[in-house]
Amino acid sequence: MMSPKACIVSVLLIGLSGCSGVPDIQRAEREAAAGNVEAAKAQLEELARFGIADAQVQLGDLYAQRDSDAARQAALHWYSQASEQGSDRAWVRLGKLLAREGQTPAQRAKGETYLRKALAEGDDSALMPLIELFLDYPSEFPQARPRQWIERARAAGDPAGDLALARYYLIKGQLTARGGEIASLCEPILESQPDCLMILAQVYLGQDRTEAFEGLVERARQAWEADRISDRDLYLFARWISDDESPSKQVAITDDLYQLLTPDYVPAMTGRARLIMENTYLADADEVLALLEASQAKGDLKASLVLARVYERGRIVPLDAEKAVQYAEEASGRYPSADYLLGRIYKRGYLGESDPHKARDYLLAAARRGFPKADYLLAEMFWEGKGIEINKQYAWAFALLALDGGVQRARDLLIEMLPSLPSYLEKEAETIADRELAARRKLMTGDLANARTTSTQGG
Repeated sequence: MMSPKACIVSVLLIGLSGCSGVPDIQRAEREAAAGNVEAAKAQLEELARFGIADAQVQLGDLYAQRDSDAARQAALHWYSQASEQGSDRAWVRLGKLLAREGQTPAQRAKGETYLRKALAEGDDSALMPLIELFLDYPSEFPQARPRQWIERARAAGDPAGDLALARYYLIKGQLTARGGEIASLCEPILESQPDCLMILAQVYLGQDRTEAFEGLVERARQAWEADRISDRDLYLFARWISDDESPSKQVAITDDLYQLLTPDYVPAMTGRARLIMENTYLADADEVLALLEASQAKGDLKASLVLARVYERGRIVPLDAEKAVQYAEEASGRYPSADYLLGRIYKRGYLGESDPHKARDYLLAAARRGFPKADYLLAEMFWEGKGIEINKQYAWAFALLALDGGVQRARDLLIEMLPSLPSYLEKEAETIADRELAARRKLMTGDLANARTTSTQGG
């Protein structure tokens, strides 16, 4: 009897059929299209590990759709495996993923490299992600000349090029001088390029064109009702017009649009709960809890995080540390701020007694995932020595990291520590801070060895 691997080889390499249970890419595609993601993944994983590039790319696609750090690392791993075999599809996917979700300049630079490589191979789908990367991070790509790339896209007839040009003018601070041109670029392509909603709103509100803005809101509503823009498009527009970036916040309109989207679009429920918390005249605390609990029940980890904060702070509901811990633990895999919140709960003893060792571990996890407020609390802990041994070098090092991360009160802590910290200890602490920062940068590059481990464990 033919072994399973031999059967796979025969099917893949010489096209024979008749081996029951053999993994199959077409079957995986059908399973994915039917929403059976786990079944599709099971089909693809054996082929991917066998070295089939197309299966590696498609497995990467499945992981890339998941909203977790581990899944993104697995996607990077499988795309990289396929790219090493010369897969053009893998190059462009690697570039797009790193450009869109890269957390460090090094990751985004790799994204640029892969996107340029894909373009050189004739894949024009890499052009707009490359332009967006240059527009989003101009200081990291000072020699990029995005205007030339934008004109290339426009010359090819890609309407996304017009959107990019409008964004380019805004980034360059040319709203006043080019408001009319920006509007003329975005108005015709509004439904095919829904990011134009925010740009047009910025133009109209910045120019006090109230009627034009109201017409834009109605146009967005009608496009959504006719399925010409997605739930997410309307949600992002609604969120932006009451955000700090808006020239004139429109809270009531945001609330109206959120209500259109609920309960079917889960992020809108969480968004509306947060909007009410910031603007308490919109509804009462019961409405906030109902929205958050409904979102959390449907798997929205951001709702879990907000619930954790609500119960930890005890503002709109009585403080309940056990519920805060429960919800924060749900969100901790996705949000470093959840680890910070857990660290703060254990540091302050909200569960009855403080647990400084748990606090330290959670805070360190949050700090190493890019949450500088956790560095500040770690500095306090090592300076005060409540439940853990005083360590002045660590206290100084974490205070430096917190200050580097923008936590201004860390400066006061450094000043407080300065008289009792000899210069040789200060130098040791600076070395510790540099070493910790270097380790974090390495961690945040998402090296593929870690990704490989994640992917073999099922992500």
